[in-house]
Amino acid sequence: MTMVMIEKHRILNVSRRSLCDNCELILCDRRGNGRITKCSQYRPVFVAFKKCTRCGSIFEVFSSITSLDYDLCPECNRGSGSSGRGGSN
Repeated sequence: MTMVMIEKHRILNVSRRSLCDNCELILCDRRGNGRITKCSQYRPVFVAFKKCTRCGSIFEVFSSITSLDYDLCPECNRGSGSSGRGGSN
């Protein structure tokens, strides 16, 4: 689980293990089949949007559970190759 800040006083818990953990579908043939990162049947319990701190686009928080930096949209996360918050460790 990771905590994503949506607004100043609103935090959302997101499971990074599998989309199934964040999905509202109970009867699904993919549930329990290991790590699922993309699914055409995926339905989040609710929808939350954020503004990307790098490019300014609006993105859905559950659109990329494997993101390294939840302040960046999936495209900026893929393009950066690492977290957009600093240098090398």
